[in-house]
Amino acid sequence: MTLDYQKIAVLGFSPRTGLEVVKYLSKFDLDIIVADSKNREDLRDLIAQVDSRKIEFDLGTNGRQILESELIILSPGVPYDLEILKTARKRGIETISEIEFAFRQSDSEIIAVTGTNGKTTTAELLGLMLSDLDGVQVKVAGNIGIPFISIIDQLRSGEKVILELSSFQLEAVKQFKAKIALYLNYSPDHLDRHHSEDNYQKAKKNIFSNQKETDFAILNFDDPYLLDLKDEIKASVLGISSESRKADLLISKKEAYFKKDELKLLDFKKIDLPGEHNRKNAAFAALAAYLAGQKVEKIQRAAENYKLQSHRMEIVKNAEDYLIIDDSKATNPDATLKALASIEQDIILIAGGQDRSADFSELVPLIKEKVKTLILIGETADKIASFFADSKLEIVKVTTMEAAAQIGIESLSRDKVLLLSPACPSWDMFSSYKERGEIFQENIIKNID
Repeated sequence: MTLDYQKIAVLGFSPRTGLEVVKYLSKFDLDIIVADSKNREDLRDLIAQVDSRKIEFDLGTNGRQILESELIILSPGVPYDLEILKTARKRGIETISEIEFAFRQSDSEIIAVTGTNGKTTTAELLGLMLSDLDGVQVKVAGNIGIPFISIIDQLRSGEKVILELSSFQLEAVKQFKAKIALYLNYSPDHLDRHHSEDNYQKAKKNIFSNQKETDFAILNFDDPYLLDLKDEIKASVLGISSESRKADLLISKKEAYFKKDELKLLDFKKIDLPGEHNRKNAAFAALAAYLAGQKVEKIQRAAENYKLQSHRMEIVKNAEDYLIIDDSKATNPDATLKALASIEQDIILIAGGQDRSADFSELVPLIKEKVKTLILIGETADKIASFFADSKLEIVKVTTMEAAAQIGIESLSRDKVLLLSPACPSWDMFSSYKERGEIFQENIIKNID
């Protein structure tokens, strides 16, 4: 590969994406500017991992040195609408995401996965389903924690890459094109970053923007927004549904049936995935794997062998054998809605977290129906509680996960489920949803044992 630039800027020196972009650029004979609002001391460990002799650092400033470059590559955490980037674009400096840059440097065939929830599960399932595709190497990257740019040297022309893509990564793509694009579900999210629902929608829709009629777009036809979106897409659209017989892939509790070829892609009776939303995730992965050329028996076997990652409807083993579920990965209301819908017993729910202006109203009917005790933590505790001011629902507000777990256990019985499904990000109290879930599990085990 060659790069026809003399100077490229990387804005956002993050431990994953930013670092990997800089490492890749360092292979070429060009000047590199690395800009970040953090200072040199904060980034000392990252700087030690690159050849700083080839790099001009602009740290702890407003990043104006990037205006000296010919191309600006953004880490996902950097908003596309920063004033410095608007200035750059006015001066004719192209501004793109790492995903877009890696796409331009790679000849691989892309299967892209986006949606508000379920992206990681679907991408992992799809990776497993295609792991033994005859003669073709398949890798999984993107928002799953592996920057696309970090694997392109490992891929030969025509080999497949499964990319989990967030709205942040799709916000600044231009030429990016997927052979198969999956859009799992839609609900407003990350509005603190995108400022409006319209901006969020536009970012997500970029997954389809360069597809042609020979490509495939797989949509959730049970989602009204995505059903309407189908008419805007140039690719061949395939719909998945558990409700509409007009869809191409029909989902029931028993199976996923592909009408066009009259075959059962998945036998759900043999697959251990809780909830309709996870059956749908598996169906998306199965259809994409089938379109990519995989055999049905291999698709089924992979689904049977798949285990959900930690903190995604994870059953917490305990000495009393109570049903306790860690769904800390539920960082928005829609994810919690799906968790609640998948449980038949009465629920003790632990919810709340960072306030990012999410709309919790959609949760109210299901919480009133299914939840017997609502334990609230974090910045949103009062906001969520306000929806139940006229309700007889038992509400307890606490300031720590330790207290939430203890009260949850005290309220627990054989006919109830204790569910951690926060409906909010974790960053007001924890470093990540993983830390939140780990502290929950630790306190469950400590209090029960």
